[in-house]
Amino acid sequence: MNERVINLFLLIFLILTFVLGSIQGRRIEFIRDCEKFYRWLQAVGTQVRLFEKSESKDDSTNKYVDLQLFAKTAEIAMQMLMNNEEVAREIAPSKSPSENLSDLIGNMAYDYIIWEVVTSPSIKDVRNEFFKCLREGKIQYGREIGYAEAQASGVNIFNLFFGFRKIAAGLIWLEVDRYWHQGLLYRMVPLMRTCVALDPNFVEAYLIGAWHLAYNATAKLPDTPQHLKKWSQKYNACLGEKETFYYLGIDFLKRGIRHNPREYRLYFDLGFAIYKNKLNDYQNAVKYLTEAVKVPHERWVRRQLYICLELNGEYEKALEGWQDYMKRFPDNPVAPRFILRNQGKIYEEKAKTLLAEASKENSTEEREKKISLAKEYKQKAREIWGKLRDEENDPYGDYRLLFMEAMDLYEEGRYLEAVAVLDKARWESPSNFDEASDMIIKIKQEGGIPLTVSERKAVLRKAEGEKCQGMPEEPLAINKT
Repeated sequence: MNERVINLFLLIFLILTFVLGSIQGRRIEFIRDCEKFYRWLQAVGTQVRLFEKSESKDDSTNKYVDLQLFAKTAEIAMQMLMNNEEVAREIAPSKSPSENLSDLIGNMAYDYIIWEVVTSPSIKDVRNEFFKCLREGKIQYGREIGYAEAQASGVNIFNLFFGFRKIAAGLIWLEVDRYWHQGLLYRMVPLMRTCVALDPNFVEAYLIGAWHLAYNATAKLPDTPQHLKKWSQKYNACLGEKETFYYLGIDFLKRGIRHNPREYRLYFDLGFAIYKNKLNDYQNAVKYLTEAVKVPHERWVRRQLYICLELNGEYEKALEGWQDYMKRFPDNPVAPRFILRNQGKIYEEKAKTLLAEASKENSTEEREKKISLAKEYKQKAREIWGKLRDEENDPYGDYRLLFMEAMDLYEEGRYLEAVAVLDKARWESPSNFDEASDMIIKIKQEGGIPLTVSERKAVLRKAEGEKCQGMPEEPLAINKT
């Protein structure tokens, strides 16, 4: 009797173990599927937020459905989240559901909310549709969740092979390095792409690969004259051989960002190393450096963001950033200098705006008020430039004082004296040579003063504008993404 009871208990135990194991197995499979879907959402959300606003751009191919599927997910997600007070404040009525969802995905503070959306029963149908499209090869950004993870659950030859993909990626990267040392640049590019296809999370491969493309490959290439560049429909820009390498580097880093949206180094190299240093595109530099500081980053990343804000003419934001940085790191030696730089620029801009308004003012009294206030702002700017020069030993203070002196002479119609002061300023501050030279040309043209040969050439180059071979008559705005 005891033996029969023991056997019965064992049977019950085995049945319960089997049932619980089955339930747990389904639970694990569910979590794995949700994680794949979540990673795909991150990839497409990053694409929508940073690179591609259109929800129908991939319709023309009749192959990939990422953006349409993301839009479906966004519609359901927004309905779910409207009752969440914390998130509702972040949802902009002027934006589409896809844009709002992509903004939430870009904010690490809402990761847990996105996970709740992904695991919700309300999203089940879209999630199932995603896996159906994934099996049919209709998901473009399935690569962003890794080739092995993109397959149906279960063990198969494909999964077994790609279980070693990181090792394979490392071996291929050794070949990339060998080709670099042999000077075989064009052989490197397809291997670099293969490397990150095998291991989408190989961040160093994106960073070093983009560096090879944008820096090493272009080190000995001359800048392409504008009239020799050819129009690129893909990039909506005029490119020569050298400039093409910059955009290849941009594409490579963007691919890395889609795979690794929480890696600050990818945003930093895109914004600082290429857009700022190579293309002087400060608007895009600000865009991607702003993304870099949204995720865990080193303290120097913020400094470059604030520098680019200043270069982009966003002095108020730059000043606010430096002041916040000074509070965080009071021992930083450069913050006081850049705080003064932006304060001086703000006063100069205010004075310039007031003088422009005064010139259009019909009321004599109002005109005099604005001119008087503009003088006060100019004086405040001079005081700051003097402080920058004397207390921070920054030659930029000297340059701005000379530039302001030249502008006063110019406004008084003393063109020759203004040109002489600007000529002194540009040679004492070579980093500001172009700004001073452009103003010299403007003053000479307005005052009827003969231009030098180099200045006449500069005027001709400017007259040619951005025209290049094959450029349409009315091209789209130059690519800013």
